[in-house]
Amino acid sequence: MKGVSQNFSMGWPLGKSLLWALLLFVQIHEHRACIEEERMGLLKLKAFLKSHTNYTKPLLPTWVYETKGECCSWEQVNYSTTTSHVINLTLSNINEKQDSIYLKGTWYLNVSLLQPFKELRILDLSDNGISGWLGNEGM
Repeated sequence: MKGVSQNFSMGWPLGKSLLWALLLFVQIHEHRACIEEERMGLLKLKAFLKSHTNYTKPLLPTWVYETKGECCSWEQVNYSTTTSHVINLTLSNINEKQDSIYLKGTWYLNVSLLQPFKELRILDLSDNGISGWLGNEGM
């Protein structure tokens, strides 16, 4: 019995270390951190959309300016689970209509606002009354 007790006490520090290493690995793997350039890009895009649309409800309320905020969980944004880059933005129908006419009329999207999103694959801006794109405006 003494041999079993001795083996257990010698194996426990190794087992404890392995358990901590596994816990740390899971925490790092599960935490999807935002890429700062993309987080700031999303906030700039939100400000631009807010100034060019007539959305009366709070526009994209989960998109908030917080120091190192977790933007991977923001609404209407999808991220790659392997790279943490934005891969999909669904921003359709944020410019409210009144009798099939957009309240502020048609407008142009500043395409330079999309530059931070290096891996963007899907961008849905449908039903917003966008007439076209502007080049590098105010950036």
